[in-house]
Amino acid sequence: MTIESRFHAKYYVDENNCWIWTASKLKSGYGIFTDTNRRSISAHKWSFLHFKGAVPDGLVIDHICRQTSCVNPAHLQAITQSENVRRGLKMQARGARTHCGNGHEYTLTNTAKMVGRRGRICLACRRK
Repeated sequence: MTIESRFHAKYYVDENNCWIWTASKLKSGYGIFTDTNRRSISAHKWSFLHFKGAVPDGLVIDHICRQTSCVNPAHLQAITQSENVRRGLKMQARGARTHCGNGHEYTLTNTAKMVGRRGRICLACRRK
């Protein structure tokens, strides 16, 4: 099996055309992929490098879909860290995140407030 076919076997495409990573993930929702040298790399970073090329010096990869588990190269953009933080804060302030890091939708029946902290939690993830 080629590395590309291994990569493509580890996600599904959702209704927003996000490629949702289903293999190993960090608690933050970012996927982990093992490259040809048996090194772990962020799945979205591998996708960017493979399909778009190197990340320019001084830039980081941003998910324009705001879905941390998405590895669709069309949803990944190289931007400055300060712009990445600005975008994240802007979306957070609006409460615009519609899905958790594992791709579950925040609905009235699938969402709970975090006790003693700001934010919300995904009940589907909590059950796992």
